Parts: sequence; C-alpha cells; structure tokens
Amino acid sequence: MSNLVVSLTPGKCVEYNPTPFEARDEGEDQRYVAHRCQSADAFLPSVQSMTRHATPISRGFLLFTALITGAVVMALEILGSRLLAPVFGNSLYVWGALIGVILAAMSSGYAFGGWISDRYTGGAVPAGLLLFSGGWTFLVAWGNQAVLFEIEKLVSDPRWGPCLAAAVLLAPPAFGLSGVLPAMLRLAVADMDHLGRQTGRMIALSTVGSLAGTWGTAFFLLTWVGSQSLVAWLGGIQVGLGLWWLLKGTPARPSVLFVGLGCSVVFGTLALNPIQRLNQPVYQEDSPYQQVRIRDDQLFRYLILDRTFHATMWKSDPAWLFLPYSQLMVSSLALASEPKRGLILGHGGGSLAKWLARHWPALELDIVEFDPTVVRMAEEFFDYHPPANHHVSVKDGRAFLHGTDRTYDVMWIDAFARDMIPFHLTTVEFFSLVRTHLNPDGVVAVNLASSGREGDLARAAAVVQTMKRAFPVLTTFAVEGPWKTGMTQAKNLIFFGGRPIETDSADRLVARVTEMAMTRQLPMEAIALLHSRRVEPWPTGIELSDDFAPYDLLIGREGPGTQPD
Repeated sequence: MSNLVVSLTPGKCVEYNPTPFEARDEGEDQRYVAHRCQSADAFLPSVQSMTRHATPISRGFLLFTALITGAVVMALEILGSRLLAPVFGNSLYVWGALIGVILAAMSSGYAFGGWISDRYTGGAVPAGLLLFSGGWTFLVAWGNQAVLFEIEKLVSDPRWGPCLAAAVLLAPPAFGLSGVLPAMLRLAVADMDHLGRQTGRMIALSTVGSLAGTWGTAFFLLTWVGSQSLVAWLGGIQVGLGLWWLLKGTPARPSVLFVGLGCSVVFGTLALNPIQRLNQPVYQEDSPYQQVRIRDDQLFRYLILDRTFHATMWKSDPAWLFLPYSQLMVSSLALASEPKRGLILGHGGGSLAKWLARHWPALELDIVEFDPTVVRMAEEFFDYHPPANHHVSVKDGRAFLHGTDRTYDVMWIDAFARDMIPFHLTTVEFFSLVRTHLNPDGVVAVNLASSGREGDLARAAAVVQTMKRAFPVLTTFAVEGPWKTGMTQAKNLIFFGGRPIETDSADRLVARVTEMAMTRQLPMEAIALLHSRRVEPWPTGIELSDDFAPYDLLIGREGPGTQPD
C-alpha cells in the first residue's frame, strides 16, 4: 500500500496516509490522491478569500488596542480603591477584594472572548465588548456613591462588602476589556507563519499597557484629575475605541454609528454629573494615599480622610482643642519634668500643634505626617502656620524614628484611624523604637479610637499587650466624643506610658493636671476627663509583631453612625 498525497498549496501535494491499516490497491490509491488534490486546490482559494475578508484590521491597530485595553483595566483597578474608600475604607480587605474580583472578571472575560470570537468573526466582537465596558464605566462614574452606600447597608462584613461592591462596579468593564484580547488574537490567525510572533507582541503590549495604567494612575493621574473625573475619562476612551472598531472593523451602516455616538453622548453626560450621596465638600483631593475632603458647617470645619473624621476645628477659635480626646492627650505634659522637646506622629488638621504653639511656645516640636496633602490642608484650611521651632516632616512615623537620633520628653502618637491602623505602628518592634527615643523621664501618649464592641476591644487588648513589652505600666482613659452618635459605647482610648506612670501615683497626676490647668498651661476640661480613667485590668491580648499582626484585629468594626455623610 502506498501513502496518499494531499496539499494545502495549489498544484502541490504531500504524502499522507489517512488509513494506515486499510489495504488498498495501487490504482485506487492513485485515484484517491488525485481526488484529494483537486479538492484541496478547489477549497484553498475560498479559505484564503474568507481569511482576507474576515481580517480587514491592520496589525498596528490591533497592537494599539491591546495597549489601551491593558492600561484601562489596571487604571480601573487602582481607581476602585478610591471609589470604595469613603464607604468601606482603604484597608487590606478592600485591596484583596479588588484584586480578587478583577482577576476573576479577567479570567472569565478571556474565556468568553475566545468563545464568542470563534462564533462571530470580524471586528464586531471587539467593538461590542469595548462599547459594553465603556458604557458600564460611564454608569459607574454616574452612580457609584449611591450603589456603594446601598451595598454597605446590605453587607457590612469588611471582607464580603467590598467584594460585592467591586463585583457590581468593576467586574463588568474588566470582563469586557479582557475579552477583547482573545478576539484580536482570533483576527491575527490569518498569518499562520507568524502566529507566535503576533501573539507574543500583542500580549506583551497588553502587559506594557497594564504597567502604564498602574503607574500612570497611581503616580500621576489620580492627583492631577481626581477619581470621579478619571473614571468618566476612562469610559470615554473605551467608548471612543469601540466606535473606532465599529467603523474600521465592521460594515456598520451610518445609522448604527450615529445611534452609538448619540448613546455615548448621553452616558458621558451622566458620568460628568454624578449622583452625590456625600455632602458637598468645601474642597476635595485625591492624595497619593487617600481621599481628602474638607467639610464645613456653621460652627466647625472637618478634615475627612477616606471614611474617617480626623480633625475638627472651631472656626471662631482655630487653636482651641475642641475634641475631648485631644484635651486629655496634651495633659501628658503634666507628667514630664520641664519638657523641652516633643514629637507628634500623625498631623491631621494640626490641632495639637496649633494649641502647643499658643500655650507652649518654647517647646521644640517635631511633627511627622506621611501624606503631603494632609500637611498642606492643615496650613490652607485649618490655620496652622508652623513657627520657627516647629519642624514638619513628610515621612512615615517609623521611618522617621529610624532616621533620627533625637530623644523627646513627650511623644504623642495619633496616627490611628477608627476603621484601620497601620500595623507597623502597633508592633513590639515599633514600641521598642519609641522607648529608645523617649528621654528617661519622658511620657508617651497613644490615641486609639474604639467603637466599644467586641472586635475593637480585642484590638485594644492586643495593643496594650504589645505596648507592655516596652512600657510595663500603662494608664488608660476612655474618653467619649463631643457628640452623641448611634454608637453609644464609642470612645477614644488614651494610653499613657513612661517612667512617671511607673513611679507616680494617680493622685499626683490629678494634682499636676489641676495645677497646670489653673495656670492655663492645660485645658480646663482635662481635669474632668481624668475621671474617665479605666480601673479594670485589660484582658490578655495577642502580642503584635512585625512577623505576626492578625489583620482582623487592626480593622475597626463600625456602625453607620460614623459614615462621613
């Protein structure tokens, strides 16, 4: 039996035996070969013709689309953290939800894009996917606040609430954008001799776009444009690219293009006029670290970072300490013997620094704040103008302590938000570093907000257990806020530590605070606040370290009364 010969090139055949175990006579073989070669010659032109008509898109346009879609999907992921922050915070749980949901949407988008492009050839598939993702992005820009607040009411869990929010807002555009890549690879199949090269280039450019979208959004665009406007711009980019694909890659009628353009204008207008569920701020800015908002009412001005109030200023007297916890924090000056140098970790609106500049003008003060936008807000909106002996450093608090050899008589640590605290400022290693920068007779005061619920109390017990490695004796005060809220147990927990706490009696603290308050060196309100001292011992908590700091202990468990709305 001889081998058979077929060909995919007109006029040429190659040997092939379709039935190696079936005996044929030589004459039958020759007739079979001739028939197959003729069939191949007749079939190939139709295949080539079909391929040419199915891929009218230039290679450069395919690569350009891969670059843009890769950039947009990662820009949306970065922006997602800012959209969710006013409602769910900016915690590790939020980032875990965003990354997980985007990855799931991308994987399903790749699968769907490959399946749909096999059923429908040409540019209609990329055009449809881009128009879908762009339209959804416009809707996200228009209604994200309303959707997020409804989801927060429905699912308050710090893990699954952000997951559901990311799935509703960001999964659909990530799904559509990811489906574009396999559809374009399907169009590139025409050039079989260079399929590997084209696939590699397209995936490489998509990845380069993802890198550009990540860095460009995080490093530049968020602070230049703002999150809400940037979402609308990304929707416009996707819709514009989708219309371009509709024009170049499909035989679409002008009426179809006109309808698509009209819908884009309507959706774009909605995106530029979003539904506002949060009160209109006096000023809003997206810093490299968080969303910063300034809000006013008739009497007060507020600094809101993501979802948490960080400063309250009485507009009639900007230097007055309005919040009770801050009135008690500065009372630690009564324990230090003739304090000459102090350190504040966590600047906020500059409340402590303004009060110290007025009442302790000779105190040399270092102020450390990691967000440059917050430093600028304190100066522009909260009337803090640092005198010559106040030194403001834009740096992480722990990094600052590592980089200085100064020691302090009083240290105030006020860097913890209610809904989360930076874990590296809660560990044994951090508080050991604090102790080395505290003078032998110095005092440290730490503020930790608490809702009074089980989760927050466990967090407080862990912080106390950890601090005791460096400060064996701590005095705790539980200070209520100035307003009544839905959280009746909400308090600021203030911890005092240092040698004066270890050696002096509680009565001496009361006497010293009273004496200094009478001479206006401390707020008069501090005398009454001393009665908030916690007398019952803290239960044994988990000791936090750089290696082990369970994140669920470091995230606040709040009620809706703390939302900045």
